[in-house]
Formats: sequence, structure tokens, C-alpha cells
Amino acid sequence: MDPQLNHVYELTNENRTRFEAFSRSLSADELALDVPQATWTVKDYIAHLATIDIWVGDWFEHQADGKPWRPRGEEGAAFNIDTWNEAEVVARRSASVEDLLAEGARHRERLWAAVDRFTPEVLEAKFDFHHHSITFLRYLELWASHDPAHAADMCRALPSATGDAGVRAWLAPFAPK
Repeated sequence: MDPQLNHVYELTNENRTRFEAFSRSLSADELALDVPQATWTVKDYIAHLATIDIWVGDWFEHQADGKPWRPRGEEGAAFNIDTWNEAEVVARRSASVEDLLAEGARHRERLWAAVDRFTPEVLEAKFDFHHHSITFLRYLELWASHDPAHAADMCRALPSATGDAGVRAWLAPFAPK
């Protein structure tokens, strides 16, 4: 792995470890809660984080291999990540938290294997991300916060979870201002 990724790797893995512990701490009733201002339950966010690395891993493998990647939807339609992700989440509604976390670990391992092959040129390559031109390195730095950002989303349905000092400190950067 390129040495400039060490901090990303460490932070991302630390955040995943904390996210897994947080997810395992939730009761069945808490997991079933609807998240305010969202279409998902608390558990659906766990399914999202278990599956999004499928798509990101494919993308990263193409980048590591130097191949263009233009995903397409059914019958060649334009690909919509939100539609794809919604179907992945819905398909896992009956899965246990342990099954979701195990699936996420498998996809994350594959994703890291692709990132391990990123050259300095790939890391400095720019692409459009939400109407901003950023490098893959910057994307990975932002992506390192994906787990706590969604844990903060989950906490909108779990106000008591933010009573824990460790959870509060972990999610402080994502708290509403």
C-alpha cells in the first residue's frame, strides 16, 4: 500500500471497528426504529455499510487495473447508485446484524486489496465527485468517515445512544450544528 494511505487505512479500520461495536450494542427494538428524515431503519444503515463496498470495490478494482469503468443499469440504462443501493438494502432486511457485519468485512477485504494496488498516479487522478474535482486520495480520506457519518444518522432514531461519552466523542464531527 502506498505510504500516503496509512492514515486512511488506520482511520477507516478504526471507524469500522467502532461501528461494528456500536451496531452490536443495539437491541432488536432499536434496530427496527425508523430514522427521522430518512427512508431507512437503524438496521438498514448497517445493511448499507455492509453492501456499498460491493460497488466501490468494483470501481476501485477498475482503477487499480487502469480500466475505464462505466456501470450500466438494466438493459443498458444509466446506472443509479441510489436505486442499486436501495435494492441491496431491501434484499438484506431479514439478515442478522452479525451476517451483515460479516458480509461487510468480506467486501471491505476485497476493496482494500484493490486499494493496495493503487499507484501514486491513481491516487492523484481526479474525477468529479458531487460536482467537485477531487483526487482518489482525497476521496479515500473522505470515505474514511463513512461509518461514523451513518452511525450519526442512526443516532437520530437513538437519542439515548449519544448519552455514551465514547459514542458522543466519536460522532462529534457529525453532530448537527
